[in-house]
Amino acid sequence: MTKISWFDSPTTVDGALVNAERARVGGLHRYWANQTSNADPMVVLGIVGREIPDIGLGTSVVAMQTTFAKTLAIQSRTINQVSGGRFTLGLGASHQPAMERGHGIKWDRPFTHMTQYLDSLMPLITDQKVSSVGEFVTTHAKINVPGPAPEVVLAALGPKMLKLAADRTAGTITWMTGPKTIASHIRPGLGDGQIVAGVSVWVTDDPAAARERGNEMLAVYGQLPSYRAMLDHEGMANPGELILAGDPAAIRAGLDEYRAAGCDEIAVNVLGGPDSIEAAWELATSTGGSI
Repeated sequence: MTKISWFDSPTTVDGALVNAERARVGGLHRYWANQTSNADPMVVLGIVGREIPDIGLGTSVVAMQTTFAKTLAIQSRTINQVSGGRFTLGLGASHQPAMERGHGIKWDRPFTHMTQYLDSLMPLITDQKVSSVGEFVTTHAKINVPGPAPEVVLAALGPKMLKLAADRTAGTITWMTGPKTIASHIRPGLGDGQIVAGVSVWVTDDPAAARERGNEMLAVYGQLPSYRAMLDHEGMANPGELILAGDPAAIRAGLDEYRAAGCDEIAVNVLGGPDSIEAAWELATSTGGSI
């Protein structure tokens, strides 16, 4: 059984509340919010967790370079406290262009950096105290946020990062990764950990045009090395080829491929205009939250 969730990039808290409530009423497993240039996902999910019951919440994903481990642990435990234990922290290492050109942060050995970040973060998440020294991350801290420890999943694509996810977290959340690659690369590299797959869908009667437009919208993912490797592994030249585009039956068949590949959860990321979004809501909620 593979759970179905809703992936969102809200610009307002009110918009997030509307979509999270719709996902809850529709029986979807989780409401994911991403970290881009829109509303801050930690703030959004804290409010959603307080206002909307009975649905999982998650970030997809927070870049480790943007937040001290102590701060992120406090934020994560606070959201989990507010939501009654429904929060999952999706964590990633971002990408070289975003860090160096966008923030002036040197991109250096992301695997080692992430390992040291987890050395600080995970004890704070679980035990609320840590004393960790590293080249990239050093943290000596105690925090005090009562309540259950949130789950953590790691955005992992390469073999070393997948093993790290398996060893230190509950699993991985993927993007730009097709079902063949999940079955032949992600699942073997991760072992028994959770796989959450972010999957773009576009409900349309012209799938070729949708994928062509998708190539323009998602072009950057074909240029970033980690995603480029996943596209190559899937045998796809352009990111638009990964979009599940077509009528609801075709998209459902595509989701079934991800289920068969070993995904535990699919986070549906909807592209296109209002008609596509509404049709995708109908499709997602018609599953009752799982396929």
